Amino acid sequence: MAAALPSVLLDLPSTPGCAALRSALMALRVPPQVLSSAPEVRRRELAPLSAHPGGVAFIDISHRPLARATGLVDLFSTLPPGPARQRVVLTRLAAGHVSPADRRWVQEMGFADLLPEFEVEDCEGALRTAVDWAARSIGLDPLPAAELARFARASVSAGTGATPRAVIRARTGLSAEGLAARLAALLDIEDRRWHLRTYPRCFVGREAVQRIVSTWRCTPAAAVEVGQALGQLGLLAHVVQEHPFLDDNLFYRLAWSGGQESAGLAAFWDTLSLPGGVQAQTRHYLGKAYPDCWLGRQAVDLLCERHRLDRVDAWLALHRLMQFGLFEHVTREHPFIDGEFFYRFATPAGRTGT
Repeated sequence: MAAALPSVLLDLPSTPGCAALRSALMALRVPPQVLSSAPEVRRRELAPLSAHPGGVAFIDISHRPLARATGLVDLFSTLPPGPARQRVVLTRLAAGHVSPADRRWVQEMGFADLLPEFEVEDCEGALRTAVDWAARSIGLDPLPAAELARFARASVSAGTGATPRAVIRARTGLSAEGLAARLAALLDIEDRRWHLRTYPRCFVGREAVQRIVSTWRCTPAAAVEVGQALGQLGLLAHVVQEHPFLDDNLFYRLAWSGGQESAGLAAFWDTLSLPGGVQAQTRHYLGKAYPDCWLGRQAVDLLCERHRLDRVDAWLALHRLMQFGLFEHVTREHPFIDGEFFYRFATPAGRTGT
């Protein structure tokens, strides 16, 4: 007799949030199974989702440039549009942020949702959303609030390090995305000049530290920790990507824009990837050939022309698309940069090219 399909499949990084979700699922008496990393085995494990009435999956798509992680391209090849995608919640527990526009796009593609965190101390937030969705999909009663809190908090060991999201919530009481939006209103964001070059829509690190200290009553060291946590999540970046967030006279930019939230990522992706988009070709640097790649600057030019964006908003749109694993730097050493850097579209299982 064939083994019964496990009710919950997990492909999540080892974080306190993952441990809390596993513990809550055990409290529901639904032991989760870890998805295989081998592409063909993984495909077989996910295939029955479309037909099995009690099967669901949580899959992390955190963008980590120096590590191979699941991206949308992998999921497109494994889960075609239809019932299977509706039984999958995507997460970004390890890295990356989640905006309302990101969630809308994921849902438009047929997935159940995209969640940024399972915060152990916030059992009425994303963790509650995830556990209730799993219970409802499987046909179980929801876990009472007291039970969820008890099992979730018991799952975290005393030696567990704080995640960037946990640092931000502990210092400010806000989610990472909420803090970025608040800082966009608090900081003096304007065009600034250095060595005859203008950097649009940026702020000074030292001034940001002072504003965080005065607003949240913390030390300068704690303010730097908060800024670096935002940087780890992709919500804050040095204007030329050369420095982490520091208490210094350096220029930084928030990867957040109210205007961007109303724009559809699908339209930006179509402009980039469909015929007439960026032109991939073999390019050379320091005597080495890089096939099937395109320049970051050219992609920004294209979005500016087709969608009437300024360069900062075009950079932000591409930064967000890169976080979905749809394209990557040719050596995975850089985030998205508006410059002479080589990028190529991703293909399944870590292979790159057209």
